[in-house]
Amino acid sequence: MLFGKCSQGQLFLGLTFIVGTLLAVPTLRAQTEIESPKVAGAKITESSSDLGPARPSEVSTITVHLKMHNEEAFDKALEALYAPGSSSYHQWMTPDDLAKYAPTADEIEAVKAELTAHGLSIVSVGSDKLSIRARGSIASMESAFQTQIHEFKRDGAIFHANITPAKLTGSAGNLIKSVSGLSNFPLKSMAKHAINPATGKSIPTIPLADATAGALSNHYTDKCFPGPESLTLPMLNGAPLPVGQFNGNVYQSDPAFGRGHVCGWTPAQVRAHYSLTAAYKNGIDGSGQTIVIVDGPSDPTVQEDLVQFSRMVGLPAITPSNFQIVYPDGVPSQWYLQNVADWDEEADLDIEWAHAIAPGANIVLLITPTQDWSELEYAIQYAQENKLGNVISNSYGYPEVGWGEVTLKGFNQVLKKAAAQGIAVNFSSGDYGDEGTGSPDGGGAMFPSTSQYVTAIGGTSIGLPNGTSHGAEVGWGNNAAEISNGYGVLDPPFFDGYQSGSGGGVSEYISKPSWQKFLPGKYRQVPDISAVADPYTGGIVVLSGQVGVIGGTSLACPIFSAIWTLADQEAGAPLGQAAPLIATLPSTAVTDIVPFGSSNNVIGDIEDSNGTTFYTSDTLLAPLDTTTTYFSALWFYEEIPGYVVLSFGTDSSLTVTQGWDNVTGWGVPNGWAFITAAAAEK
Repeated sequence: MLFGKCSQGQLFLGLTFIVGTLLAVPTLRAQTEIESPKVAGAKITESSSDLGPARPSEVSTITVHLKMHNEEAFDKALEALYAPGSSSYHQWMTPDDLAKYAPTADEIEAVKAELTAHGLSIVSVGSDKLSIRARGSIASMESAFQTQIHEFKRDGAIFHANITPAKLTGSAGNLIKSVSGLSNFPLKSMAKHAINPATGKSIPTIPLADATAGALSNHYTDKCFPGPESLTLPMLNGAPLPVGQFNGNVYQSDPAFGRGHVCGWTPAQVRAHYSLTAAYKNGIDGSGQTIVIVDGPSDPTVQEDLVQFSRMVGLPAITPSNFQIVYPDGVPSQWYLQNVADWDEEADLDIEWAHAIAPGANIVLLITPTQDWSELEYAIQYAQENKLGNVISNSYGYPEVGWGEVTLKGFNQVLKKAAAQGIAVNFSSGDYGDEGTGSPDGGGAMFPSTSQYVTAIGGTSIGLPNGTSHGAEVGWGNNAAEISNGYGVLDPPFFDGYQSGSGGGVSEYISKPSWQKFLPGKYRQVPDISAVADPYTGGIVVLSGQVGVIGGTSLACPIFSAIWTLADQEAGAPLGQAAPLIATLPSTAVTDIVPFGSSNNVIGDIEDSNGTTFYTSDTLLAPLDTTTTYFSALWFYEEIPGYVVLSFGTDSSLTVTQGWDNVTGWGVPNGWAFITAAAAEK
C-alpha cells in the first residue's frame, strides 16, 4: 500500500541511547490497550529516575483518539488519492468525506460518558468526530484508564507517564485507538548551533546594529573554505617539544591567517545555491499560499525578530496580513518559558527561513503552551480543522526507541487525516544521526518523521570547494579532534569523535509504504529529501535582537516547506504529501547527494621525546563507521585559542550513497526544475 499500516513492533534489548540510558524491551498488547511508553520503563541511570507516583491532584489534558469505521476502506481511498491514474488522484477528502468514517453520535457519547464518570471534563470533540479532548486530575485519569502514572526525570526534564498498560473502563474502551497525554514527555527541537568542541560553547552572535544589510558581509561569508594551509604548533611556554606539523584545508574564521569572518549564508545565497531565482522571476514566490509552522513554547517577541530579519536581508516587510501568531491551547506561562523550555530560537529559525525562501507566502506560527508531544500533536490537528494552510512545517521529534507502537497511533491518525485532506506535513529527521544506537535500524529514527503520512527532511552541508561557484553539497555529519589549545600542541590530540549530523534510519513500527518499494527492508525509512542543515555552513538568523548562525534539520525543514509551497503555487492546487511525489520525480528535479572528499584532508605529525607520530585524517576523526570519503579542515577558535580538525560528510552509522540514502534521502531540490516537475503532477 502507498501508506503502510503500523506493524508489530520488533523486540530489541540493550540498545544504548545517546544520553546513555539503557532501554527496556517493549511489550506488544491489544490494539485497544495503550502500553506504557518505553521512556517510563527504562532502567534507572544517572540521567533517568522514577520519582514515584505523580501528584493525584495534578491536572493534565489528554486527547482520546477514536477508531475509524471501516478504516480499511479509508486506507484504500487514501491510497487512491496518491496513485497517478486513479480517478480520485489528488481529489482531496472534504469534511463530509471524513465524516463517513467517523464514530456514531452514540459511540462518541459513550466515550464521553465513561470519561466524565471518572471526573474528567470534556474540553472538545474534534470537528471530524475522531477525537475527544478531556481534562482532569492524574487521579481521574488513573481511575478512567485503569493504570498507574508516575513522574520521571530524564536528562533534566520532569514528565509523567503511565507505568502500566492503560485501557478505558467499560465497553467504551473498545472504541479507542490510542490516547495522547497519559505521558507528557517532551519532544526535542532540531535547531543546532555550531559548537566549539573544546568548550561546548556556540559561536558568539553579534549585535543587530552591527549587521545591517550593507554590513553583513563584514561579519559573515559563504566562502567558508579559503584553501589549504600548513601549521607549526609549538608549546607556548617555550619548550622545544612536543611540536606539531599539520597541513590541510582550512575552515572559516582564522585570525592567524588574517580572515575574520564567520561562516553563515544569507537568504540570497541559499536561494541562489538551490537555483530558485527562476521561480521568483516567474512570479512564484509563495503569493496566495500559507505556511503553517508548529513550535513549542515561545515568546511573542519572535515576531520582532522576524521584522528585523526581513529588514536586514531585504525581504518583504512583516505585517498583520502576512504573519500571525496563534495559540491553539493557550499562551505559555512566563514561568514555563523561564524554568522549563523556551523555543524562541527554534521559532526564529523556522519563521525567518520560511519567509526567506517563500517571501510572498503568509506565515501562521502556532505556539503550544508546553513542549509535550500531545500539545504539538493537537496543534497540527488544530491547523487541519481550521484550514490554516496546505503546508505544515515541524522541526521537532523524538527517537522511536522511546515510545511504543500503540502510543504513537493517535499522533499517526492525525497525520493520516492531514494526508487525506491534501495537507503536506513535513518533519525534521533529527540532528544526531542514528542517535547513538550504532545502527540505522536501532530505533534512533525520529517520530513523527518516520510516519508514512509525512515527508522527512534530512540535512546537508553546503559550499565545500569543488571549483564551482556554489561549491559541493554533502550529507551533514561532523566529527572533530582538538590538536592545540592555549598551552600549545596537544600530544596526543583529543579525539572528540562524532558531533552531529542528519537524522535517518529505519522505523521500528511503520511498514514501508509503496513509494519506498525499491528500498531494502520492510519498514519505513527516512529521510525523504534534504536541504542545508549543518550549523558550520548554516543560515544567518536574528535571535532576540542579536545576529547569529543556526543549522540543524530545523533549518532544512522550513526551507523545504517553503519550496513545496512554491510548488503548490505553481500547480495552482495543493499537491498534498511530498514524499510519494519526490520518489517519482526525474533526476533533473532532485540533485542526488553523493560522497565528496579532498586530497587536502588534514594530516600531521607530532614530535616529542619518544619520536614522531603521524596522524592521518581517518585517525584524527575516528570513529568513521562506514564512511570512507569525506572532507576535513583546520578550524581556529579564539576562546582558548586553539585548532580543531572538523569533518564534513561523516554521519554516525548512516551513510551517503548514490541514489536514496539514510542521510539525505533522494537528495536536494533542484530549484525551479523541482518546482515545475512537482507541479506538473497535480
